[in-house]
Amino acid sequence: MALGCWTFCCFFLALLVAFIAPSHCDDAADVPCRFALNFTRADLLQSQKARDDFIDAVVTWEGQFQQDGVGYNVKSGLTYDGHQIDDFTGALYPPLHDFSAPSKESIHIGILARAVNGDQRALKFLNVAPPHFGNPIDKAIDILTKKITSFENFNKNFPGFGGFLPWFTVTDSGCFPISPGWSNRVPGLDNGEMIWSLMATALALRNHGYSALATRYDNYLALLRRNIVTVFYAGSGNISAVTTIKDTKAAPYPGNYQFTSGWLDDPYEGELFAFFMDLYGRWNNTAEREAIWIKKRAKLVRTQYNTPKNGPITVQQGFWFSSHEQWKYMELPYLDVPINRRVFLNGERARTWNSALLRIPGLFASVTDVRKGNGPMNYTSALGIQSIASQVVAENTTITPYASFPVILADQAVGLVWYDNMLRGRRMQGRYGSTESAKVDGTEIAPVMTWDSKITTVLAMLGGITDMTRECLKRDNTYERFYTIVEREWTLKFPTLEGEHLPFAHPSRELPQILSDFPDCK
Repeated sequence: MALGCWTFCCFFLALLVAFIAPSHCDDAADVPCRFALNFTRADLLQSQKARDDFIDAVVTWEGQFQQDGVGYNVKSGLTYDGHQIDDFTGALYPPLHDFSAPSKESIHIGILARAVNGDQRALKFLNVAPPHFGNPIDKAIDILTKKITSFENFNKNFPGFGGFLPWFTVTDSGCFPISPGWSNRVPGLDNGEMIWSLMATALALRNHGYSALATRYDNYLALLRRNIVTVFYAGSGNISAVTTIKDTKAAPYPGNYQFTSGWLDDPYEGELFAFFMDLYGRWNNTAEREAIWIKKRAKLVRTQYNTPKNGPITVQQGFWFSSHEQWKYMELPYLDVPINRRVFLNGERARTWNSALLRIPGLFASVTDVRKGNGPMNYTSALGIQSIASQVVAENTTITPYASFPVILADQAVGLVWYDNMLRGRRMQGRYGSTESAKVDGTEIAPVMTWDSKITTVLAMLGGITDMTRECLKRDNTYERFYTIVEREWTLKFPTLEGEHLPFAHPSRELPQILSDFPDCK
């Protein structure tokens, strides 16, 4: 009897959530929900028009995620991490992930910056779902105004964080540190991802006449510049990965911070934070800036991916070689530096060749793991390519569409082919766009959607924000140092490269069509 009552209650709750769920927007009526099935590989490889149409369709449907109570809070302007969906219908299913982090904010703010800069796809993404604004740019400004207000209020309430954000709970009135766990701790990596989106936004606002709002963003960036060394720098080139704060109500001062959670010394997305500290931090001794790169140098490792018939591909060793590690290429103009660009392209060659050779119908990145039916979800970070990773990779049976984002940056056509190949799997598209992940045999999905697994790819399709951050670096006379450091560090480790002659590989297998599709996604 108890089990029957529980089953009925869960069923009723799912129906109730579906009934009160944010509406599906009529603007998507002209674009089929299962649009991935309408594009062939030849279309995406050979026709720029087909690629443009495909990206327009992606933007239309991924934009359904940015609704109040799904992907963000309309009152505070802040992102929610995401929302679970029903494994069988694709409708919203509890719980809402009513928390977020600077990394999620970085994606949203990056798209907002592109929108203010006049990118029509970014504007469409923001306004395709309710609440609708007559002029999409007004919606971007509305969100950005609420967002900076939330950040400013967080700093007033918790000045000890120095303006940097922990993982936080999202409410109508703003953000508050998740407790326990983040009530007095703050991460460097996630903030590094957000900082450059803030900078791009401030630039776009000022360039397009929104001076008062631009000043608020500039002032917040100035706050971060003042405090970054105090809050995160431990001396001798060591940047704190996660800093513990003794008194979160006290204004920043050196004795208020403890560095006990290891160092942020990776050559992956954590480097975004290192560059902001180097280029914009307040230094008493400029030799400390150089110490950062000397300290980090050992983690930049040359290795190779071996193909059985086409020889080795020289790559930068990954942590797990998860696509998530390439986040920095959406935000800073690394690809301006020829040696870094060559190494990056080789990495994406290896990524595509690995899946093609192993007949894996997709790519790997840290993501929520698959499960059967509805229930608690587990996040698996250790997904990647073992032969070119420094750490143990957990498994190679879960693929995710967003793992294609660095391939899209490397070669748009091939990247879209891989993305489409994963979307073509059953239940990999729904009323809110793409699904988080799938099992390689097509038998399971992760019935959830998050900013990382969905909108990272959208930002990559829009080209990232590197054009705007490049302009910021040149304006601030920091571009030359950025370029010099990247060129120096990658030249030291990569005097020669093998495998540059190889093309990017295409999928050698489709996801098996085992499951039924979501009933309202045709």
